[in-house]
Amino acid sequence: MKNVKLAFLILLVIFVQGCAYMDARSSNVLEKVDSLVEGDRYAQAQVVLSHVPESHADYSSVNALIAGIDKQAVIYEQQTLEEGRALEKAGEWYRAKRYYQTALNNIPDSEKINSAFQALHFKQNIRVAALELDLLVMQAEWLSNTISVQEELALITPGSWLKEGRWKRDKDKSKKVAKLLAEHGRAALEQDDFLHAEELLSLAWQLNPVPMIGELKQTVVESQLLLAKQQQEIENEKLQSQVENERRQQQIVIESRRKMQKILNVSLLKAVNNNELTRALDYVVRLKLLGNLNESEIELAQQLSFLLDKQVKESIALGVEYYGEGQYMKAIGTWENALALAPDNEQALEHIGRAERILEKLQRLRDSKKEASKQ
Repeated sequence: MKNVKLAFLILLVIFVQGCAYMDARSSNVLEKVDSLVEGDRYAQAQVVLSHVPESHADYSSVNALIAGIDKQAVIYEQQTLEEGRALEKAGEWYRAKRYYQTALNNIPDSEKINSAFQALHFKQNIRVAALELDLLVMQAEWLSNTISVQEELALITPGSWLKEGRWKRDKDKSKKVAKLLAEHGRAALEQDDFLHAEELLSLAWQLNPVPMIGELKQTVVESQLLLAKQQQEIENEKLQSQVENERRQQQIVIESRRKMQKILNVSLLKAVNNNELTRALDYVVRLKLLGNLNESEIELAQQLSFLLDKQVKESIALGVEYYGEGQYMKAIGTWENALALAPDNEQALEHIGRAERILEKLQRLRDSKKEASKQ
């Protein structure tokens, strides 16, 4: 039988090629090509043109025709894909599939159309399988409810052969449906879709509680427990990793603070020894931001406080001397130096205010003299 089919296909190919060969050698080859193109049969038109002999009267226009057909085929391909996608979007999958098949007959070498056709075929098969399973589930639910009612009727009105016959038929049918549900449940289990597998197998168990279905149900439970355990282990590993990362970050911060503290300690000691009090004060502030001061830092801070207090008093006294000598600008500058070391020193603030008021009065007197000399 296979040999007969093979021979038929070979004869068919020879016949098609022969027809193309004969069309190519006929005098009205261009009319034949035009007819094929009008029918969107671009592949056949190209085959006909490829067999045109050099001796043919229209041979000079063959290459230009092939190029033109190639362009038209590309446009046709794009239009087919757009129309096919529109049909798919509208839910008309059957029409879209037929549309792609027709286009493949016209341009069988189109990879884009073939890809769209295969994708639609795959999507169609998945959807059909899902709908068939929905029908099976609805049938199973109906059988489960029906058999339950029939069993209650049998208890209330026993002995009816008609009811018993109907009950027996439904029971036999429920076993077949349960077997199909179990097969789908097994497939869902193999795909690790435990929730779906549990639903299908539970329904199958209601219809026919046989050991095979019970074993599958138990496998689902064990698989769910194993999955939950694995997920918990993953979460524990993530949590442990997060804790470890936080610990490392804290260690890095502590180490950075320790290094900075060491640098500031050295700088503070150097600044105190060199009597660079403003800089030393800045180092103390920065050390306090890093945390509580240790014993050596407290000792240095106390030494600095003593030096600052001494320097502030000396600056205020020197400013008073300048003030007494009438060198008010120098006095203000000296007191401002004291404020740089002790911004809240009230004595320095009062002295500066007094000196500034005197300078203002002196400036007004100079201005008045200038006005008087002009008059």
